Amino acid sequence: MAGRHSKSFFDFRKNTHTTPLNNNKTGVDTILLPYKIIIFVIVVSLFLSSFLIGRFFLQSHSNKKLLNNSKDIFWSLDSQEGLKTLSVKNKDIKGWIKIEGTGIDYAVCQSKDNKFYINHNQLGKKSRYGSLFLSCDDSFERNDNDKNIMILGNNMKDGTMFGALKKYRNLNFYKENPCVEIYYGDQAETYAVFAVMLLSATDSDGDNYIPTKSHFSNADVFSTWYNETKSRSLIDTTVDAKFGDDFLTLVTTADDFDGARLVVICKKVTEWDASHLDVSNAVTNSKIKYPKIWYTSRGLEYPY
Repeated sequence: MAGRHSKSFFDFRKNTHTTPLNNNKTGVDTILLPYKIIIFVIVVSLFLSSFLIGRFFLQSHSNKKLLNNSKDIFWSLDSQEGLKTLSVKNKDIKGWIKIEGTGIDYAVCQSKDNKFYINHNQLGKKSRYGSLFLSCDDSFERNDNDKNIMILGNNMKDGTMFGALKKYRNLNFYKENPCVEIYYGDQAETYAVFAVMLLSATDSDGDNYIPTKSHFSNADVFSTWYNETKSRSLIDTTVDAKFGDDFLTLVTTADDFDGARLVVICKKVTEWDASHLDVSNAVTNSKIKYPKIWYTSRGLEYPY
């Protein structure tokens, strides 16, 4: 477009030389001014677009390089030494998470609040990718008998960070990849996914359901929470849980409605249980209880 405007501009000037004009060229300059402005705007727009696109891909490349280097370090050593080596550059690195089939194979950080690592990478540097992070209220060691710890991460379009968690909305994927691995200190733990939910960060539906509930005073309180969790799960995983089990909750954003969150809840299992885990009978939940906003955003009446 800039080229065509430039050619018209020069052709116009060439033609004016054959026409008698007075010495006052204000009229010609007035006509040419819009072309100059258009050319200037186009050039500036192209420059800014090139700059932003270049920065976008540069940050993407840098982030992938950082993640790959971290994986190489972590898996080249035993888990404890791997974490020690990585934490030399950032003491906020507290653990590691791996989920087969997702590409999720990252360090887990923790800060004094749940905001910092939304837009800072595992080195503590500004990044739109952020980092996976353990809730500031939790610890991998489960202090104060914490029964449910939470890891959060951004839902990146390129599938990095927790962008691949959405795969658990697919029944067949779940059946093939039902386990999550966690490493911290000298510990290695395995968790079985037992619920995959679509929740709202701003609408509690008035029922006081808390997916990340971490303390259960008795078996009845746990049973109420457990049954509500199962009713909201997109998949009937056939994985059972009982009072006293330890849980791991993974949280990221979703695009289904404003404030949507994808929540994957897992229960801790032994190595033997993980190797003998049978989810072949898992099915899609035919009566999913969605958040109230899911219904209202679709013009439907909330049925609960």
